[in-house]
Amino acid sequence: ECYNKAIELDPTNSDLYSQKASVLEDLGKTKEALVFHDIAIELDPTDPDLYFFKGNLLEDLGEKEKAVDCYNKCIEMDPADSKGYFSKG
Repeated sequence: ECYNKAIELDPTNSDLYSQKASVLEDLGKTKEALVFHDIAIELDPTDPDLYFFKGNLLEDLGEKEKAVDCYNKCIEMDPADSKGYFSKG
């Protein structure tokens, strides 16, 4: 409920959508989390972490090829960050 209110007050803040997605993932609502993560990426397509976390969600859903695409995007955007390589491997 708090995230919903925060999003209502600041609907262009990608961090809020990403954080809500994280909470939903923790609650086992991975598909719903993916929806909020997609919104976060739409709002801030330049954040490599968003692609990394989306890749994790897709992997949890068994969508390995789509997950690898996200990890590749993360690596492309920030080649010095190891987490995209690690998850892809």
